[in-house]
Amino acid sequence: MLTRRSFLGATALGAGTVLAGARPAFPLAVPDIPPELSLPAGADTLGQGTFALFAQSDLNFQTLIALGGAGINSQVGEVTTAVAQAQSAPGGASYQSLFDAMVAMGDRLLKAAQGAAKAKQAVTARDRYLRAAQYYNQALFWVLGTSTPDREEEVYLAMDGAFRESAKRQAPAWEPLSIPYGKHELSGWFLRAPGARGKRPTLIMNNGSDGQNVDMLPQGGAAALARGWNVVLFEGPGQGRALFVDKLPFTPDWAGVITPVVDVVLKRNDVDAKRVALIGVSFGGSLVMRAVAEEHRLAAVVSDPGSVDEYAAFPDALRSVAESGDQQTVNAAWANVIIPGADPMQIFQLKKRLEIFATDALAQARAGQVPSDWYGLSHRIQEFTLGDLVEKVRTPTIVVDYELEAFYPGQAMQLYDALPGKNDYVQFTTVEGAQYHDAPMGSQWHGEVVMDKLGALVGT
Repeated sequence: MLTRRSFLGATALGAGTVLAGARPAFPLAVPDIPPELSLPAGADTLGQGTFALFAQSDLNFQTLIALGGAGINSQVGEVTTAVAQAQSAPGGASYQSLFDAMVAMGDRLLKAAQGAAKAKQAVTARDRYLRAAQYYNQALFWVLGTSTPDREEEVYLAMDGAFRESAKRQAPAWEPLSIPYGKHELSGWFLRAPGARGKRPTLIMNNGSDGQNVDMLPQGGAAALARGWNVVLFEGPGQGRALFVDKLPFTPDWAGVITPVVDVVLKRNDVDAKRVALIGVSFGGSLVMRAVAEEHRLAAVVSDPGSVDEYAAFPDALRSVAESGDQQTVNAAWANVIIPGADPMQIFQLKKRLEIFATDALAQARAGQVPSDWYGLSHRIQEFTLGDLVEKVRTPTIVVDYELEAFYPGQAMQLYDALPGKNDYVQFTTVEGAQYHDAPMGSQWHGEVVMDKLGALVGT
């Protein structure tokens, strides 16, 4: 039997005889189809283990997103260094220590990027600015859980500034967009694939409730660019600049958001108007379905993950309180029972999940307080239930689901079953390393599957 040890020895000997002018001791045949390797029974079972950077679930999940983008907008060594710093802080890992570690890493990368730019090392500067944006993005997620929750806008602007510096060094440069929206303007970006010519298929990427532009690259943007698609990013109400700077909360009229984006995209001479698709990520998976119920110019839409009811993602206890009486009764129970009984992780999550729905809630969260009007907020969140709008959808839809989906369990299949027409359903699993909400560690596999399905739908 030729063992690995003997094979390496034979190869070394063969190399020596070749250098001496002789023929190899045995032919090095390359099969047309690579063979599969066999394993003992049971040893080929994947998806049985778990991987954790932190014991606390929310610290772990969000940081896995940064790690999962390695090679696109982060680096494994940088992420794990920040994790180690957060873990080693007095008292262990916390919102504060992870915020501090991510800001420190962002600052380090920003200075390194500036140094590379000064030395005219354009590619290095581009990549370092992008990674700086990702680490500031991670810090932005946690800022409401720190001693300085009022720094939310400041951290957003630091992240956005680094992203912009990277954008202008891309090849081709990413083009900033201004999207009319009532009395306001929404900010966006148009990304062209390197070497692409003429009218191209175009993917509009709709973020969720707490992601940023830099997140959209591992969420499918990089996969789209690699396949010759244009990519459009934007920050709608409740997102990015619109939320953190302009203080615009989410609106249930998402067709009123997407239609101006489509208008801007279709005016371009480098866009194939018949091959424009839309993907909604996280909360965006529900928002895009609201949009395509009214906006019918798109060739395909991806609901990622599929969802139909944002309010159902809130715990039963909170919904029960909201239904317990009038505004005074509900808010009294909220202030006297729910908030005093919440642990620090629940307090953080309430601030983070509620600040996006009302300007008053945003102001209170930035002041370090849990938003107080649960009665009003609960009624607002209920406006984001898809309901009968699903019957108006005419756009071919890819519904994405995840094994171990925590935010919208079961809702993807609900959406798929309710949609009219012929649509597609795909579930990502633990075997692929793409489990959990939006596959935080499976970005490459996710992008391959979704973009190949979209390509088949729109004809690329």
